[in-house]
Amino acid sequence: MTRIQKLVARQMAKGYTQPEVSEYLKQREITPNSLSAIEKELFKLKKQFKAASLIHLFVILIRKGHLKV
Repeated sequence: MTRIQKLVARQMAKGYTQPEVSEYLKQREITPNSLSAIEKELFKLKKQFKAASLIHLFVILIRKGHLKV
């Protein structure tokens, strides 16, 4: 996982929406930070981990130790 993918996943796991994650990254001057970029990173993660949905992706990330609960 890339740094951006980790940031996006962590923020979404905290309950942030995709637009809120975009704003979070913009406030911290972290790029890429557009909503489109966030959607693309989530798509890449779903493809990489063969997840059928975002919920499935987060279950996989937790099980593999990429996210802590």
